[in-house]
Amino acid sequence: MKKLILFCVIALLTGCKEKNSVTPADDIVGKWRLVSYCRPSGGLATGCEAIKVPSNKGVYVEFSSKGTFNETYQNTIAADYAFLGCGGGSYTIEDKNVRIKALCMSSLNGVLVEINSVSSKKLVLTYAITGEYVFER
Repeated sequence: MKKLILFCVIALLTGCKEKNSVTPADDIVGKWRLVSYCRPSGGLATGCEAIKVPSNKGVYVEFSSKGTFNETYQNTIAADYAFLGCGGGSYTIEDKNVRIKALCMSSLNGVLVEINSVSSKKLVLTYAITGEYVFER
Protein backbone atom coordinates (compact mmCIF):
# COMPACT_ATOMS: atom_id res chain seq x y z
CA MET A 1 0.00 0.00 0.00
CA LYS A 2 2.85 2.38 0.84
CA LYS A 3 4.44 1.69 -2.54
CA LEU A 4 1.17 2.50 -4.31
CA ILE A 5 0.82 5.83 -2.46
CA LEU A 6 4.46 6.67 -3.15
CA PHE A 7 4.00 5.82 -6.83
CA CYS A 8 0.90 8.07 -7.05
CA VAL A 9 2.71 10.99 -5.39
CA ILE A 10 5.69 10.66 -7.73
CA ALA A 11 3.41 10.37 -10.76
CA LEU A 12 1.54 13.52 -9.75
CA LEU A 13 4.73 15.49 -9.16
CA THR A 14 6.40 14.47 -12.41
CA GLY A 15 3.26 14.52 -14.54
CA CYS A 16 2.34 18.15 -13.92
CA LYS A 17 3.82 20.59 -16.40
CA GLU A 18 4.22 24.15 -15.22
CA LYS A 19 2.32 26.38 -17.71
CA ASN A 20 4.95 29.12 -17.49
CA SER A 21 7.59 26.85 -18.97
CA VAL A 22 7.96 27.73 -22.61
CA THR A 23 9.12 25.39 -25.34
CA PRO A 24 9.22 26.64 -28.93
CA ALA A 25 7.72 23.46 -30.38
CA ASP A 26 4.59 23.65 -28.24
CA ASP A 27 3.98 27.27 -27.40
CA ILE A 28 5.22 30.18 -29.51
CA VAL A 29 5.93 28.48 -32.84
CA GLY A 30 3.58 29.80 -35.49
CA LYS A 31 2.30 33.03 -37.00
CA TRP A 32 0.84 35.66 -34.66
CA ARG A 33 -1.08 38.86 -35.48
CA LEU A 34 -0.41 41.94 -33.35
CA VAL A 35 -3.73 43.10 -31.87
CA SER A 36 -2.66 45.83 -29.45
CA TYR A 37 0.31 47.25 -27.64
CA CYS A 38 1.13 49.75 -24.93
CA ARG A 39 3.26 52.67 -26.11
CA PRO A 40 5.03 54.56 -23.29
CA SER A 41 3.83 58.12 -22.85
CA GLY A 42 5.49 60.67 -20.63
CA GLY A 43 8.14 58.35 -19.24
CA LEU A 44 7.99 54.98 -17.53
CA ALA A 45 6.52 56.36 -14.30
CA THR A 46 3.40 57.80 -15.97
CA GLY A 47 2.30 54.70 -17.86
CA CYS A 48 1.49 54.18 -21.48
CA GLU A 49 -1.01 54.77 -24.24
CA ALA A 50 -2.97 51.72 -25.43
CA ILE A 51 -2.77 51.32 -29.21
CA LYS A 52 -5.06 48.95 -31.13
CA VAL A 53 -4.00 47.83 -34.58
CA PRO A 54 -6.95 48.45 -36.96
CA SER A 55 -8.48 45.32 -38.48
CA ASN A 56 -7.61 46.51 -42.00
CA LYS A 57 -3.89 46.59 -41.12
CA GLY A 58 -1.72 43.66 -40.16
CA VAL A 59 1.49 43.22 -38.21
CA TYR A 60 2.58 39.60 -38.06
CA VAL A 61 5.40 37.87 -36.23
CA GLU A 62 6.34 34.30 -36.94
CA PHE A 63 8.46 31.96 -34.85
CA SER A 64 9.57 28.82 -36.71
CA SER A 65 10.44 25.49 -35.14
CA LYS A 66 13.93 25.96 -36.62
CA GLY A 67 14.63 29.11 -34.58
CA THR A 68 13.93 31.76 -37.22
CA PHE A 69 11.91 34.90 -36.55
CA ASN A 70 10.14 37.13 -39.06
CA GLU A 71 8.02 40.28 -38.81
CA THR A 72 5.82 41.24 -41.78
CA TYR A 73 3.21 43.90 -42.53
CA GLN A 74 -0.05 44.08 -44.44
CA ASN A 75 -1.44 47.50 -45.48
CA THR A 76 0.92 49.27 -43.08
CA ILE A 77 4.59 49.97 -42.45
CA ALA A 78 6.80 49.62 -39.39
CA ALA A 79 6.66 53.38 -38.78
CA ASP A 80 2.87 53.18 -38.22
CA TYR A 81 2.46 49.89 -36.36
CA ALA A 82 5.21 47.44 -35.45
CA PHE A 83 6.58 45.11 -32.83
CA LEU A 84 10.34 45.41 -33.36
CA GLY A 85 10.32 46.77 -36.90
CA CYS A 86 13.32 44.67 -37.90
CA GLY A 87 11.99 42.09 -40.35
CA GLY A 88 13.67 38.71 -40.09
CA GLY A 89 16.28 37.08 -37.92
CA SER A 90 16.56 34.33 -35.35
CA TYR A 91 15.34 33.62 -31.84
CA THR A 92 16.16 31.47 -28.83
CA ILE A 93 14.19 30.71 -25.69
CA GLU A 94 15.88 31.72 -22.43
CA ASP A 95 13.88 30.70 -19.37
CA LYS A 96 10.59 32.67 -19.69
CA ASN A 97 11.99 35.02 -22.32
CA VAL A 98 12.63 35.03 -26.03
CA ARG A 99 15.85 36.56 -27.37
CA ILE A 100 15.31 37.93 -30.88
CA LYS A 101 18.27 38.79 -33.12
CA ALA A 102 17.81 40.68 -36.39
CA LEU A 103 20.16 42.47 -38.77
CA CYS A 104 18.83 45.97 -38.06
CA MET A 105 19.55 45.76 -34.33
CA SER A 106 22.46 47.71 -32.92
CA SER A 107 23.44 44.89 -30.55
CA LEU A 108 24.73 41.50 -31.64
CA ASN A 109 22.96 40.10 -28.56
CA GLY A 110 19.57 41.11 -29.95
CA VAL A 111 16.74 41.98 -27.59
CA LEU A 112 15.38 39.97 -24.70
CA VAL A 113 11.58 40.00 -24.59
CA GLU A 114 9.61 38.62 -21.65
CA ILE A 115 6.92 36.05 -22.40
CA ASN A 116 4.11 37.13 -20.06
CA SER A 117 1.66 34.48 -21.17
CA VAL A 118 1.10 32.11 -24.05
CA SER A 119 -1.81 29.88 -25.00
CA SER A 120 -2.97 28.27 -28.21
CA LYS A 121 -4.64 31.53 -29.31
CA LYS A 122 -2.95 34.38 -27.42
CA LEU A 123 0.64 35.52 -26.84
CA VAL A 124 1.54 38.44 -24.57
CA LEU A 125 5.11 39.77 -24.74
CA THR A 126 6.70 42.58 -22.74
CA TYR A 127 9.56 44.48 -24.24
CA ALA A 128 11.16 46.60 -21.49
CA ILE A 129 11.66 49.67 -23.66
CA THR A 130 8.26 49.86 -25.31
CA GLY A 131 5.77 47.96 -23.15
CA GLU A 132 3.31 45.10 -23.58
CA TYR A 133 2.33 43.52 -26.94
CA VAL A 134 -0.73 41.31 -27.39
CA PHE A 135 -0.83 38.85 -30.31
CA GLU A 136 -3.48 36.40 -31.49
CA ARG A 137 -3.31 33.43 -33.86
